[in-house]
Amino acid sequence: MRGICFVFCCFGLNMKLHAQQTAAGSMSTAGAEALSKSSVSPDYQIREGDMVQVSVFDEPELAAGGRVRKDGTIQCPMIGSVKIQGLSQSAAARLIEEAYRKDYLVHPEVNLFISQFSVQRITILGQVQRPGAHELPAEKDLTILQVLGMAGGPTRIANLKKVLVKRVEGGQERVYKVDVNSMASGNQTMMFYVREDDVITVPESFF
Repeated sequence: MRGICFVFCCFGLNMKLHAQQTAAGSMSTAGAEALSKSSVSPDYQIREGDMVQVSVFDEPELAAGGRVRKDGTIQCPMIGSVKIQGLSQSAAARLIEEAYRKDYLVHPEVNLFISQFSVQRITILGQVQRPGAHELPAEKDLTILQVLGMAGGPTRIANLKKVLVKRVEGGQERVYKVDVNSMASGNQTMMFYVREDDVITVPESFF
């Protein structure tokens, strides 16, 4: 009898541990999803290559997900392709709601969040400790001061008054001359924010 009781006690303990582990896993998944939602700036604009998840309240068959395609769209059940590139998460959700409301649902409640960001890169050349390509955190806007920090900071012979930023805008290449020294001194009006594919060159200071 003691042996039987021992077996049942062990079995019960294992079942309890399994239930706790399952609950913990579920909480971890939910926590990761909540973190993904809360960590994105409200102003972040959805980009090509971002992974998005779409759900409609009380309509599980309308759930959708996938990467934003080159034309800026995702595929949703019943309504087809919806262009969400360039929109915030909330604006994209409202757009999908309007599409469902038009022909299919009376009061759709759509939730959309980015589960994975596309990779954005910039190139930093010249007088920095780690020149080369660097990945940008897509959900944040970084100043040139911050990205120079990502490259290990300037060398001792860097000329931070004449940093050059090459950028393509509207199909045209533009070159900006940025005084990083003024930003470092706390001049907020001089802050310069970088964009994907910027090429930043920190020249050498000639004494």
